[in-house]
Amino acid sequence: MQESTRGDVRNPACPGRQLFDLVTARWATLVLVDLIDGPQRWSELRRRAGGVSDKMLAQTLRDLESGGLITRTVHASRPPTVRYALTDLARGVTSALQHLQDWAEQHTSEYVHHLRTHTTDPEP
Repeated sequence: MQESTRGDVRNPACPGRQLFDLVTARWATLVLVDLIDGPQRWSELRRRAGGVSDKMLAQTLRDLESGGLITRTVHASRPPTVRYALTDLARGVTSALQHLQDWAEQHTSEYVHHLRTHTTDPEP
């Protein structure tokens, strides 16, 4: 009998859960969406992500690279240029992430309205 190759992201011990967590991490999602447009330099990713610290971006890029979702290519130049790009594995999820980004941007006003009308100020 052949073993299933499908993971179970609800199982914390499943490698699919690790992949799910990696893709949905706060800064990882933004980096992956930004790389849809093609390879980017570190400074470009930092500028586009808006608000990410140098430390967090560096950690996110290391995590995505070690997870097989991005490649890091050093170009021989003075000074050396480093570019990050999506792998084939990551390209499979970027359309879903792009839809999620589009959805969030389209529903921003509804979300802001909800926050304004449903404040949870404690009563004195």
